[in-house]
Amino acid sequence: MSDRAHGDRNPHWQRWEMGQLERRQSRRQGDVDAGRQNVAASEEQQRRQEDELRRQGAERGFEEGRASGYEAGHGEGYAAGYQAGLDQALADHQARLDAELATTLEPMSRLVHHFERAISQLDDDVAYALVELALETGRQLAGRQLELAPEHILDDIEALIAAEPTLSGSPTLCVHPDDLVLVQRELGGMLNDIGWQLRADQSLTPGDCRVETEQREIDASRNDRWERLRHAVGHGKH
Repeated sequence: MSDRAHGDRNPHWQRWEMGQLERRQSRRQGDVDAGRQNVAASEEQQRRQEDELRRQGAERGFEEGRASGYEAGHGEGYAAGYQAGLDQALADHQARLDAELATTLEPMSRLVHHFERAISQLDDDVAYALVELALETGRQLAGRQLELAPEHILDDIEALIAAEPTLSGSPTLCVHPDDLVLVQRELGGMLNDIGWQLRADQSLTPGDCRVETEQREIDASRNDRWERLRHAVGHGKH
């Protein structure tokens, strides 16, 4: 059966030709290439968008980091500056307080100095007065002891003889009349042995004695001995 016969029976039938297949393949290939181009373009656009997003993210991160660093640095600088200012203010305030305190205490310091000098002088005066009191008390006690025990004059005479063994001439021992009998009874023999004379002297106080020689006089009265003791402790008459 010929192609024409088929064509006569089927009005929609068309004769197939090689060129038609080539054209279909060409169109199909074109569609594929176009699709590839579209995909490539889409991928390129996506890469660009991603690059842009990364760039924007990097810039934003940089700006945020710089801002954060600035704020941190500013905060640290502010804190350091505030602390330094506070320390300086405290130091200035302390210096003012010290100056005001020194000004306030200066009169008191002078007063304390004068007070210390007065106390020192008072200590000296008190010490002197105490020694005077002790000396006077001792003198009173010694006098009272001689009144209660007049024989103490014997000890004084023996000490005087021992201290002056080489008196030349004929020394005379003078005592108060109230002591004469006692001395004569107890020491008369010894006085005769050493060549001393014994006599009464109303000018003496009971318990006192005095030795007279041609060359000198030895006062052994309580007042004289007491005055020597006062000189020895720095309280004698000038």
